Amino acid sequence: MLISDAHLTPSKAGRLLSQEIRHLQQRLERLEHGMEEVYTDGSARLGNVAITALQELDMLAQSTDALATYVEKLAARLDDHHTVDLTRELSAIPLRDLGRRLSGSDHEELSANPPELF
Repeated sequence: MLISDAHLTPSKAGRLLSQEIRHLQQRLERLEHGMEEVYTDGSARLGNVAITALQELDMLAQSTDALATYVEKLAARLDDHHTVDLTRELSAIPLRDLGRRLSGSDHEELSANPPELF
């Protein structure tokens, strides 16, 4: 992916990163609720593997929430008197839309998209 001229203040870069982490958290929570629906639909009991998987999803959602909060607090404390050239780092991200959002050049709202089944 090619991103040109991605100069951001440290706090803006932190806020953009925090938004992405929160988006991942929301997706993990939706996945967790979807898995709960799959496993509880009907009379089948949850096995140990299913319970462990749901607990892992919950832990991932909680961890992403904690990371986003940390990044938000860190971003609030960073010096905004200078910008940082993140062009090379953002260009190395293989997911084009993610790289554009992190560069601040893509201002579309993050929304829940249905998964692509392949």
